[in-house]
Amino acid sequence: MSAKINNKATADNNIPLIWNGYCPECWSKGKSVRMKLNTNDFFECEETGLQICVLRGIQAIILNFRGAGNFRSTETYADEIENSEILSAQTMSKAPFNNGEIFGSSEEISNFIASVG
Repeated sequence: MSAKINNKATADNNIPLIWNGYCPECWSKGKSVRMKLNTNDFFECEETGLQICVLRGIQAIILNFRGAGNFRSTETYADEIENSEILSAQTMSKAPFNNGEIFGSSEEISNFIASVG
């Protein structure tokens, strides 16, 4: 039996380690902001520009650069196709952008996001 992932930000604002399709940066501030597919095939927060590259069913890699709001004309939102990927940081400059390292805590995620330009 799988547990249902809470897809609404809570009072403690802890960022889930399993990505729920919402912007982790906004989540840490108590907001539930959806992420939308952009023209570079990354999910991008419509509010902050934070981008996530998804390896379906495996990892959701938070990229170390923000998007420019260039979204696809056909809207696709990450929370509609959520597959419980593990949040990870960008550790490589080229795809797949991560060498297998994953975040171990909400604090690690927040610290990485704070470093994103």
